[in-house]
Parts: sequence; structure tokens; C-alpha cells
Amino acid sequence: MKRLFLLRHGQAQAYASTDAQRNLTDHGRLEVNSTIEQVLETLPLLDEVWVSPYCRAQQTWEQASSVMTGQSLKAPSVVVSQPAITPAGDIGAIMALLEISFNQVGLNNILLVTHQPFVGELLEHVCGLEAGRYFLGTAHMAAIDIPVTEQHVAMVAAGMGSLRWLKQPLI
Repeated sequence: MKRLFLLRHGQAQAYASTDAQRNLTDHGRLEVNSTIEQVLETLPLLDEVWVSPYCRAQQTWEQASSVMTGQSLKAPSVVVSQPAITPAGDIGAIMALLEISFNQVGLNNILLVTHQPFVGELLEHVCGLEAGRYFLGTAHMAAIDIPVTEQHVAMVAAGMGSLRWLKQPLI
């Protein structure tokens, strides 16, 4: 079994010069802390982290990472800025990239730090859930099990994932 984690950014400023430049608020940082602290005991070592290039997503990862390393969790070996997971992200492109990544030897756990509506649509697509039903609030995090065949091939396709859990900040 492989696992895909989805984390929506924390609360961000309402306005900035561009949407991409909106920063996390202090409340958004607290939201991220709350969610990450809830999942620390069950969160496995992350092999890769893909982060939207938008400021609020980058800052969400920085905040989450500081909570994780503060609890002695080893940092992921690969952290990349992924332009395909912005609010208007391309689900088809990400599904193809996830399939490639999950089928690399030793790669089992990937975290995406992203935005609505993309994150909700990706969750619904991967798990075969009713469209429009899953809106992830700020700093909500989901874990999705990705099945693997007997030949060790990750089954990254529409409807093949199983939602393991969905967490929200407790503040």
C-alpha cells in the first residue's frame, strides 16, 4: 500500500497584489500546527512533498515541516515546488505524475500542499467520491491509501484510492 496525503494551506490574507502572493495569517499558522500535531503519531516518513508555488502553500509547508522536525520526524528526501497543484491545478497531469512517482522503488508516501478547489476535486477523483461533496477547509488534511498490485505497481487511477482519514484543525 502506498499513501497520498493532501494538505490544504492554512488561512491566508484576504488580499494581496495577486492571488499567488497571499500570505498565511497568524491564525493560519495555528491551524497548520493543530492539524499536523493531530497526525504526528500516525504520519509515516514522507518520501516526497510537492508544494504549490503560491506563497500561502509554501508557508504552510514551512510551518508543517517545523512542527514535524520539532517532534524529531525525519525531513522528506525530496521537496519540490509543483506548479500543477495551484487552485486551478490539472488533475490529469498530477495523476500521471503520481503514477510515475509512486512506481519508483522505495517511494511510498507523498504529501501535496495545495488549494481548493483542486484539493477537493483531486480527493474526489482519486477515491471515486461524489463530485462537489468534499470541500477541504483551511489546513484540512486527508490520507488516501493507494493500492498496489502483486507486481508492486501502484494503482493510481480514478476511483482506486480509499480515504483513510480526514483531519481538520481543532482551534
